[in-house]
Amino acid sequence: MRICLITAPISSQFNDPLEYNDRNVRRQSTTPQLGVLSLAAVIEKQGLAVTVFDLNRAFFRLVDEVGEAQVEHFAAAAARQIAETDSEVYGFSSICSGYPLTLRIAALVKEIRPDSAILIGGPQASVVTEPTLRAFPAVDFILRGEAEQSLPIFLEELATLRRFEKVPGLSYRSVFGVQSNPDAPVVADLDALPRPAYHVTGELRGASAAALELGRGCPFACTFCSTNDFFRRKFRLRSPQRVLDDMCAIHDKYGISAFELVHDMFTVDAKRVRAFCHYMIASGKGFTWTCSARTDCVDEDLIEVMAAAGCKSLFFGIETGTERMQKIIDKHLNIERAHAMIDFAERAGIASTVSLITGFPEEQWEDLKGTMRFFMHSARTPQSSPQITLLAPLANTPLHLKHRHEMTLEYLSSGCSHQGRYQNSEDVRLIKQLPDIFPNFYLLPTPNLDRALLLELREFAGMATVRFRWLLGAADQASGGILELFVEWVDYRKSIFPADVGPDLRHYYRTEEFGNDLVTFLSGHSIATNPKLKVLLEFYRNLDSASSPEMSTVADAIELERTEPMHLQDIPVRTCQSRVVWLDGDLNAAIGAVRDFGDYHPRQGRTYYFVSQSGDQEHPGFRVSAYLARELELCDGQRTVAEIVECLAEELSLPLESVDDEFCQALFEKARSEQLIAIYRPVSVPPRSPKQTNLLSEYGEITTLA
Repeated sequence: MRICLITAPISSQFNDPLEYNDRNVRRQSTTPQLGVLSLAAVIEKQGLAVTVFDLNRAFFRLVDEVGEAQVEHFAAAAARQIAETDSEVYGFSSICSGYPLTLRIAALVKEIRPDSAILIGGPQASVVTEPTLRAFPAVDFILRGEAEQSLPIFLEELATLRRFEKVPGLSYRSVFGVQSNPDAPVVADLDALPRPAYHVTGELRGASAAALELGRGCPFACTFCSTNDFFRRKFRLRSPQRVLDDMCAIHDKYGISAFELVHDMFTVDAKRVRAFCHYMIASGKGFTWTCSARTDCVDEDLIEVMAAAGCKSLFFGIETGTERMQKIIDKHLNIERAHAMIDFAERAGIASTVSLITGFPEEQWEDLKGTMRFFMHSARTPQSSPQITLLAPLANTPLHLKHRHEMTLEYLSSGCSHQGRYQNSEDVRLIKQLPDIFPNFYLLPTPNLDRALLLELREFAGMATVRFRWLLGAADQASGGILELFVEWVDYRKSIFPADVGPDLRHYYRTEEFGNDLVTFLSGHSIATNPKLKVLLEFYRNLDSASSPEMSTVADAIELERTEPMHLQDIPVRTCQSRVVWLDGDLNAAIGAVRDFGDYHPRQGRTYYFVSQSGDQEHPGFRVSAYLARELELCDGQRTVAEIVECLAEELSLPLESVDDEFCQALFEKARSEQLIAIYRPVSVPPRSPKQTNLLSEYGEITTLA
């Protein structure tokens, strides 16, 4: 028997080139899906032939080869490729965001291979089993919940006696209608599972990190969360020895030393976390890892132990910023303690991602203010990354069941649905037709809040933090609260870009135009006189007027290795389309004042900064000397080494004949060693001035530069 497992689609929701060409979208979309790889390993252990078809990589291949025009035809193209595996069973994984597309592709595969069995598993299918089987005749079977133990039983029965009533967790059709067998037991011993079949897809070749399952099950019962519907409430962890063994195996085969440990609730049992950390430290392997944590399940001491054991990042699901809403959603986090845990992680050198949600039916303006205060606390913490999304009513959660008849469909709903700028028309048709199967694309009523404002707040806060973290922090502190300032911004935005909430508005927040408009808005606001905000505004205004290097002149040139000697006719170019910015203030001091919620005291004197377009958002640019700044300005892609030397010699009032090899070496050594510039060698040599001819005759090659 041949089995083809198909991953859940994520990338195909992003059908705008600005979205699907985004580096983060590609990285997140192509992360190996552990559930599929775990089942592939189980099937291999059973002695059966298995292939894995990655829908996300297939999508990127399609758009890279034929472009945006073919996005609408992805389902048909993917179905043809899946059918070509010539399998007898096609097993589709499912998540809420890609479920409409998964079902459309499954139906097309069934048309091509009518004698095959279409099986669906995963979190979404597990909670909407019966309506899916009733609405989609192409789906033959749904295997609910954890399937490592039940899938082999199903495959055996499918190939032999077809006694489907004996398969735990299986739903299927019979002459009596849709039948659902009792749930399969959870996998009690996770160590007994085989290692995920990474080799089937080759996804780890060249990867910088690998995902490893750390545990399953959540003992909590938040009203909006569907984790318990799939993994149940029985909390389980893999043993430290097994996790380390898998890390070593992956490192030995792929050279990977960084790992994403997957489990929503790893830190629930602090004793086991400590045991894991001590085991990692004792191993001496030096592996690094990330994980999720609840802020009420860690303390400063535990965070320090985790840092010593190699933890580099924590994901904190805070959700809402007031104690009142914490009780309503049954999360029950203490907000002040949550603030403290982010700060503890920062001091321990651990980055954090802070996840927040707005759009709860009971949420009021003061609750939203609290959530945005928490958002800004994270935003002014250098190694913390806040994110805010709209509530998604996940199928069959308490929150969905309570409000299922009050849902509203908008162009853009929760970020949980991975919606791109536009949705596929066939997906939209299914979503409208079957709200009980696809509720996550809907919004719940927010009687106390303007839903349009919430939708725009998500776009504004997300993009402003990514691009203007410290400017946003300074504006928040100068105004006394980012939410009230945001309301003023919306009025201003409507006067210059009067789009409704929807695809065009989302696109606007991803353009340079938004950044320019935000700086203009803040510059004209009464808070612009605040000293630290004033410095940051000056920085972004000057950044906008600074020029990036011209790359067309070196399009056909050869980039030299850093150890290769330069010729005076080579062309130095600033790296990463970087710009040089000057200020009559101290950017570092202003950022420090925002970070520490302190005062900025203006200082005399001009300062200079090197700003990379692919720069680290912890700091928009780093300071350089006036002399290095001028040199970097001249490395604009239009001047040769000789021309830059000539220009700087004149500005320093040095006679050109006094310029020697040591001067040239010192001139470019720092910029080159710190990768601020790259050196290109043209195929054809540009004409020289008489002064350059004399210089070249004496220093044809700068051999001392390394």
